[in-house]
Amino acid sequence: MKGISYITILMILIVIYTTYVAQQRTKEMLVRYEQDEIYKIKANLKNFVDVAYSTIELNYNNSMDKDYLEKHYGYRLKNIIDVITKLLELKAMKVKAGKIDFATAQKEAIEEIEQIRYDQNKGYIWITNTTSPYPKMIMHPLEPSLNGKVMDDPKYNNANGKDQHLFKAFIEVIKRPGEGFVDYLWPKTIKKGVTIDVPKLSYVKLFREWDWIIGTDFYIDDAILDGMERSKEELRRMRYNNGIGFFWINNLDENLPQFYMYPISTSIENIVLTGGGSLDKMGNVVKSFINTCKNKGSGYVEYTWDKPTVKGDIKDVPKLSYVRLYEPLNWIIGTGVYMDDVDKFIGRENAFLKQQIWKLISNISIVILIFIGCIIIIQYIVVHNTVKKTTESILLTESVTPQKESVINTKIFEPPNLQTRDEASFIQTNNNYLKIAQEISKVMLAQAKLLTLTSIIQTSNKHDTLENAEKVHLLSKQIEYIVADIKKNIDGK
Repeated sequence: MKGISYITILMILIVIYTTYVAQQRTKEMLVRYEQDEIYKIKANLKNFVDVAYSTIELNYNNSMDKDYLEKHYGYRLKNIIDVITKLLELKAMKVKAGKIDFATAQKEAIEEIEQIRYDQNKGYIWITNTTSPYPKMIMHPLEPSLNGKVMDDPKYNNANGKDQHLFKAFIEVIKRPGEGFVDYLWPKTIKKGVTIDVPKLSYVKLFREWDWIIGTDFYIDDAILDGMERSKEELRRMRYNNGIGFFWINNLDENLPQFYMYPISTSIENIVLTGGGSLDKMGNVVKSFINTCKNKGSGYVEYTWDKPTVKGDIKDVPKLSYVRLYEPLNWIIGTGVYMDDVDKFIGRENAFLKQQIWKLISNISIVILIFIGCIIIIQYIVVHNTVKKTTESILLTESVTPQKESVINTKIFEPPNLQTRDEASFIQTNNNYLKIAQEISKVMLAQAKLLTLTSIIQTSNKHDTLENAEKVHLLSKQIEYIVADIKKNIDGK
């Protein structure tokens, strides 16, 4: 019975050790799961922001590209000049018809064109002659001081992205197809007393009957503003993660933190996030975005933010965001995810792994019970055979030497002499049973290890699976060798 007790204690220790190892393994796996999940989230956030960044960059670059501007804005300029051309043609027809003289027709045309405005009163038309190499300004509605002057000032050496003289470029364009586009720099008043040179795109056309060049233009920064608005609207509509994920744009001034675009709450757009309460809280978060981008250009920011749900907002939910600075516009583009979803995922994984541990303990317990049962049966057989052989030996001795009955009776209670052939065979048989029991014990222990490793493989990641699978293969081989030894012992008994 002592052997059974020792084996039982050993099995209990195996269960305890296996449970402990499985629990430690579970903790390690949960930490790894969380790290892997956060790594994936960070990678996704960065990829999403990079896509939004590319959208803004494309719109901005297009607003500075001559070919793009000609394609998307040039037709507007052409339409305006076509209208002016029709006006001049009507004046020329009146001259031909004798209804008006040439000088009067030109004077009337200049006066009428000078008053024409479009594009919220920002667009206008000017007129020069075709004198080469530098034309003379006939009429400029915003700078009448130029009227009558030859436009040969070196300050106009800024056309077509190089040091080409602007008005010489006009002459070259109308000599070829009679019309065309020219980009250049031109002064623009941004506020009272402040004027800066701003990129412009012009469209000019020759009116051959009077040798006039008529032209109009627009400031490219207007196209930039259009591109900015287009970028805002495109990002406003962009969604990911089944429509939950969105993008925002905020400024780069930490003294006046504000969102330029925040699609799920437009009420907080373009207002300074200061003044106490929730505004200060949002402003502090925006300041953290600004500081991150000022220091590194981009990065991850952890903070708490109210989470909107169908049942109302959940206060102060942990959130992780990625932000990136777009320097040409001083815009910060960002997106984020609520981390409570990650916590829920880890909780589900924890519950699953605990379930696997209990299955492992149950399987090992069943193996132990079966093992102990086998040991009890084997021990019973051994004891039964021992008693039977002892009894037969005593009876055989009594029948052969009855005259020594008294002596024999006194030795009944002494250990029998096991030197006879039958008794030696009996000892060998018992030894075989004990060896079989020992081999079965090895099998059961190996099966317990096998169950443990199998369970670990089921819950391991890809890096550990191959190593654990090799251990299972070796244990399986050991079990085959032990079973083979048992068969040999049985056949040889």
